[in-house]
Amino acid sequence: MLWYKAWLDTRWRFLVGLGLLTAVALANVLSYPYVQGVMELALKAGSSSPVAHELDRAAQLSSSFRGYVWAQVVHENLIFLWALFAVLLGADGPYSQRTGAVFTLSLPVSRRRVFAVRAATDLAELFLLALIPMLLIPLTASAVGESYAPADALVYSVAVFFGGAVFYCMTLLMSTLFEDRWKSIVLALAVVVVVQVCKDLLPAVTSFTPAGAMDGESYFRTGTLAWTGIAIWAAAAVALFHAAMRMTENRDF
Repeated sequence: MLWYKAWLDTRWRFLVGLGLLTAVALANVLSYPYVQGVMELALKAGSSSPVAHELDRAAQLSSSFRGYVWAQVVHENLIFLWALFAVLLGADGPYSQRTGAVFTLSLPVSRRRVFAVRAATDLAELFLLALIPMLLIPLTASAVGESYAPADALVYSVAVFFGGAVFYCMTLLMSTLFEDRWKSIVLALAVVVVVQVCKDLLPAVTSFTPAGAMDGESYFRTGTLAWTGIAIWAAAAVALFHAAMRMTENRDF
């Protein structure tokens, strides 16, 4: 009953997120020949401007399909969109008015179990949001005359999920602090935007943010994941989750 209710409460956000992330991944794959052609023309034009420098960097990455997938799908799109849906799932805690506090309080189960079931459902959905779009890339790469290793897709999915779970748990904690879900959403999205800005404009700072653990750059360049960063942010997620659970257990309804 609890698992079914958790699925009913979250299914539309999950399905919309899955559709959007899948569409973005497929669009990036199918546009690879066109993007590669544009990058080659930009390189031939030549310039010393900052924009030209960024184009040169993007063109170098896009010279291989593996580099293109990391730069465009993982680094630019997947991280931000995945974090967005992590916030949307975390903002509706199991005891919020939106998800039915009265219903859950009437069940002969503890608050801890209700909270854990809902969080486990959310996290399972978030893992699928990271995994399914990435696994579609090896399946569709042949459409543009390329190939992509399923192992790479799995590694990036794991990095996104464990490095970014902190966004979900942070929002979950906020949902226990504020009655208004929009406060949780706005504050959490502000954090996501700051992290995204640091990733794009302050690359030296990126390694100290969840984005540094999520984008798998070290795996792309060296073949080894940044396990330390992933472990740190995963531990932070566990701490935030534990705090949110304790707040829910002690809260007056």
